[in-house]
Amino acid sequence: MEPKARCVNCRTNIDVPASYTDGDHIKCGACGMQHRVLRTNGMLRLVVADVAPLRETLRTNEQRIERLENELHAARGSFGIGANGLGLGVIYLLIKVAWDDLLLSRALIVNAAVISVLCGLALELANFLFLSKRKLMNQLAEEIEQMSAETKELQRKIREASLRR
Repeated sequence: MEPKARCVNCRTNIDVPASYTDGDHIKCGACGMQHRVLRTNGMLRLVVADVAPLRETLRTNEQRIERLENELHAARGSFGIGANGLGLGVIYLLIKVAWDDLLLSRALIVNAAVISVLCGLALELANFLFLSKRKLMNQLAEEIEQMSAETKELQRKIREASLRR
């Protein structure tokens, strides 16, 4: 019976014939990744033979995480529908001047500004708590978390393969 070792990438068992000595390369039949055979103290282990593809994937993941973090920062800092509060304040001002025949005064402008700010905050709060902004922020945060976990796993594989050279 041939000893078996697990593929570093897909975790399937690979039969490693006894003729494979320390440092020989073997390919996983399931995923095609090249491994280097390590035989130390009677134990059999496989490590990644070529880490260049892993490093490229790692760089790609790090760039994607950076882009996602920028998108998340922009989503948190945006005033999406909250800017519509300004429009509501202007509409209030126009209605008071046009229909109610009020003169444009400092008190009326301050009143419209207060309405603008309050409506903007209420709209932004609703967007944050219930609407698309919250959904987008949650989606981006989950994707960042997943990409970070993948990055840590890639770093572990690269580190393990580099230590065994």
